[in-house]
Amino acid sequence: MANQKPALIWVRPSRVARRLLFHLFVIGTGRATGLREFTSFEKPGAGLSWVASGQGHLQLGSQQWELKPPPHFCLYSAGRPRVFTPTGHKPLVTRLIWFGGPGLDAWLDELDVERHPIFKLRRPAVIFRAHERLLRLAKSRSPKWEWKVHATLVGVMEELLLSSNLLLHDKRSLPREITLALNAIEADPARDWRADELAAQAGLGYSAFRALFRKHMREAPHDYIQSRRVDLARELLADQRLRVKEVAQRLHFSTEYYFSNFFRRKTGVSPTEFRAHLSFENPQPPTR
Repeated sequence: MANQKPALIWVRPSRVARRLLFHLFVIGTGRATGLREFTSFEKPGAGLSWVASGQGHLQLGSQQWELKPPPHFCLYSAGRPRVFTPTGHKPLVTRLIWFGGPGLDAWLDELDVERHPIFKLRRPAVIFRAHERLLRLAKSRSPKWEWKVHATLVGVMEELLLSSNLLLHDKRSLPREITLALNAIEADPARDWRADELAAQAGLGYSAFRALFRKHMREAPHDYIQSRRVDLARELLADQRLRVKEVAQRLHFSTEYYFSNFFRRKTGVSPTEFRAHLSFENPQPPTR
């Protein structure tokens, strides 16, 4: 069935905004009366959408998710193909914020949007106000509007982090043994730490340390270490003065080949592809 043209505002971010800030690509409302299939985009970005009226489903890969009205919101990477299927007799009307920014991939990883794209937010009104504010900024382009866009999007991401309980880790409330291990990692984040080495730093046996770490950090020590190394790899790759080989050396990989395999396995793209993503120039139509 045909779809009515969505009411979307397209924004071309400045070079400074692309390099330094969370920036807006598209803001507005979409309306679908039939199945809509979208291929993945090669460029980075994320879409945050929610149901304004109607019903439908979202398919990401082999998984399908029911699209519910707020307080349920959907966050997905523009790098994934998507299929939106309205259900019932009414059109599916959605609100959309499509945005990008330095380090966005790390945010999406931390929020685990690949496996859990649906978020139930405690304060949906925060997102509604953000959408209205972003619409005004996109239309008016008032002084310092891109900085205001950045600040608004940071607030949006804060709500998503809060909904996932990702802002509750406070070293002051962690056991001393875990704090010692975390301090060791932060002192040398490029190192490929072994869990038994961290256990020694904490003054615990391997099994006791692993159990305590998983209890308080909600993941295994190995997973935390590798996530920290991926974060550092992204930071280093953002420096165009460094060759990929030099980044691999700083992260203590024996060869560029092993580093590239590690990075692709953890992020889904090669180091070269990641760098190409950082030079985003011409956005393509997003999903809703």
